[in-house]
Amino acid sequence: MTQDVIALTPQMPDTRTLLAGLLAGGPDLLVNRAGDGSVAQLCTAAGQALVSLEAPRYVQVPGEVARLVGPDVRAESPVWWTEARATSSVEGAARLAGSVAGRLVTVHGGGRFTGYPPSDENWIP
Repeated sequence: MTQDVIALTPQMPDTRTLLAGLLAGGPDLLVNRAGDGSVAQLCTAAGQALVSLEAPRYVQVPGEVARLVGPDVRAESPVWWTEARATSSVEGAARLAGSVAGRLVTVHGGGRFTGYPPSDENWIP
């Protein structure tokens, strides 16, 4: 099972910001690639994936964000949708995914969605 955190930003997240978010996990963690390079994973030294960060997707259809995550999420299209998925088998991984998404939002603006069911409590502008 995974715990997802979605960053919705008006600008496409750049590689430097994505990597800075991942590397904020600390010097003992490694960054690996998966999915033919479309996914960056933050892993332990033993290779266990803690957070998987998917390539940003451009969402330009009006109402699509609300359709996908619920009407309480107030994000106007077009936005860049970047998903950070944390494993639920390691304590602290979800917090790390939230930190990665938070970094993207801090640099590029927008907000982050932290869970299901969709509600105002899960949307952090």
